[in-house]
Amino acid sequence: MNTESNFVELKNASRIWAIGSVHSNLDSFSSIKKFITKSFKPNDKLIFLGNVIGLGNYSKETLTSVIDLRFKLMSKYKLSSSEIIFLRGAQEEMFNKLLQLQIAPNPTEIVKWMFEHGVDKTLESYGYSKQEILNVSSTGTLSISKWTAKLNKTILNNPGHKEYFLNLKHAAFSPSKKILFVNRGV
Repeated sequence: MNTESNFVELKNASRIWAIGSVHSNLDSFSSIKKFITKSFKPNDKLIFLGNVIGLGNYSKETLTSVIDLRFKLMSKYKLSSSEIIFLRGAQEEMFNKLLQLQIAPNPTEIVKWMFEHGVDKTLESYGYSKQEILNVSSTGTLSISKWTAKLNKTILNNPGHKEYFLNLKHAAFSPSKKILFVNRGV
């Protein structure tokens, strides 16, 4: 994935496929994946507008399926990493902040707020319970650091997941600069 900039220009695109908030709905994404796999053509580009994870019960599985689609399209059409883009949605932003919980000034309040906004579902898909995280959030910096290290290791054990979270972009645009893709819209 391209880590040089948080903004990507979608060059030489015949068509640009944009996928909005999936929110861990694996069944819906499977239908989208099937359609794109059949309909994608050379010089097409694909952009996910963020919120691939969160709210639904299958964050880990949905993200694995998204990464699988990316690799299949890159392989079949000889695409570069800059031709399939992942934008940072609110769910990805919150999840990344959770990985830094040990530096938060008020970890328990932050965790509760994130749970109200769907991050608990993503954590549950990786095998963590809400209660475990709430308990850890009130134990102090050292315990929270150990927990975030454990969560990072869990993410590393899922091929492509760490790279996904590290390489999210803020926006993508057409060469004419008449189309701007951002989280939640075009």
